[in-house]
Amino acid sequence: MVKNEDGTLSRGYKLATLRTLLDSAGLLTHVALSAIQVHDMAWCRPWLAAAPVWRAGDLLLEDRGFLDGATVSHVKRQRQVDVIIPLKANMLATQEAMQLAAMADQWDAHPSRAAQRIAGVHGVAHRWPECAVPLNAGVIRFWKKKKKWTDHLVLVTTDLKLNAPWMVRHDEERPEIAQDYEQMQSGGWQLQKRSSTR
Repeated sequence: MVKNEDGTLSRGYKLATLRTLLDSAGLLTHVALSAIQVHDMAWCRPWLAAAPVWRAGDLLLEDRGFLDGATVSHVKRQRQVDVIIPLKANMLATQEAMQLAAMADQWDAHPSRAAQRIAGVHGVAHRWPECAVPLNAGVIRFWKKKKKWTDHLVLVTTDLKLNAPWMVRHDEERPEIAQDYEQMQSGGWQLQKRSSTR
């Protein structure tokens, strides 16, 4: 049970799933439960590092909420699993990638969004001290209509063979995974009926 900001109490648990993508379908290959109070990354770090389903050469698509340089480094070095993860806007590695992309000024078409442009950038890990493995970045540039300015998103990967269009293609699979997860919560597993006392 946890106390919310508005003073109400919430009862529950956390569920984490590792989904393996097979062509266009996802298969749950690892599931873990935890108390609701535990921070997501603190709880998932050990099983991400030791998941028995990993094979060398696998590619892990992580959400920004799992932004942890030590775990990215461990998964790459110890398990030979590559990672793609979006960076936060206030990170030095994000700023470095955006500046390098602007200096090179070699923007390609986004693979699926005509109004966006992308650029590949090499070697931004030195601006993320917690990450001890080489990183390349894909910078996505787009116009924000409401604020009327150009904005950027930055993805990084430990797979140094991936170019920016492929980083984007792989990262576009994450929303599908999130949608599957929401359907799982509201559908067949009836997870909304579970409580931490049963």
